[in-house]
Amino acid sequence: MKSIFASLVVLFVLASCGKYEKPFISLRSAEKRITNKTWNCTNVIDVDGNEFQITDRIKFEISGNDSIFTRITDYSTLNINSANQIDTVVGTWTWLYALDGKVDKQRLRVIYPGFNRVLKIRVLTSKELEYKDESFNNSSYIYEVE
Repeated sequence: MKSIFASLVVLFVLASCGKYEKPFISLRSAEKRITNKTWNCTNVIDVDGNEFQITDRIKFEISGNDSIFTRITDYSTLNINSANQIDTVVGTWTWLYALDGKVDKQRLRVIYPGFNRVLKIRVLTSKELEYKDESFNNSSYIYEVE
């Protein structure tokens, strides 16, 4: 009986920790960890390893059948209108599918006016979010709950 329990614990830990680069254990789904909070960008690391800060707040929501993405930013490469101006954009988000047809909780597609991005989630805890923008410049964006 002890060996069955130990095996179940090991399987649970492996399944919980195996998705993201920073292992953690959570009983909350990825949707509950990412939605209904405002994420504040604390750091951006470009492909060359340069670190910089931007004003960037994002929010993921699920409302009925809609997955709504809101971004408030002054980052010129993400900015819709012009540099050094705060812009708010609203779009949609969805998890991508893996080769086996199941939902891949490591990749998000975010679509808003002028942008269609694939984001690889590297860290997703209830207080920390880090992703790599695979479809634009491969920069890593690090967020904390506001």
